[in-house]
Amino acid sequence: MYHPNTPENNMEGEPGHMVKEFPRDISSLEKIFSFVEEFVATNQIQESVLYPVQLVVEELFTNILKYQRGGESNISLDLETTDKKFIMRIKDFDAEPFDITKSREVDTAAYIQQKKPGGLGIHLVKQLVDSIEYEYNNKISTITIIKHLER
Repeated sequence: MYHPNTPENNMEGEPGHMVKEFPRDISSLEKIFSFVEEFVATNQIQESVLYPVQLVVEELFTNILKYQRGGESNISLDLETTDKKFIMRIKDFDAEPFDITKSREVDTAAYIQQKKPGGLGIHLVKQLVDSIEYEYNNKISTITIIKHLER
């Protein structure tokens, strides 16, 4: 089974593509945000993409921490850009399957009336991106999000 465990500051990539692993800890969010900011700046992606992508990565990363507690491996963040797309893949290497694309739709009006905390994160993610894909193979969970660019 493929199980990467490279140091947290290991960064692979070329212009338009960077991959970095982060420890499975909430304190990694600051470094994740910096990594995304660096990628956006290096690849001259419009700044308007940064905020929604950071919200999405924060929601997905914290969900992994909250719901996939048993894993001990790092979590990989793979960023890629083409002329028209920003692509982000989050890989959890020791995970149980959870297909984000099959999560139920949220009736936001009813949700607000219930006044219950939680449950809107995946709904928000789906609203902020153009496409979400999910793949699970050999305990590796991969969530791919695509955001279209205006270039």
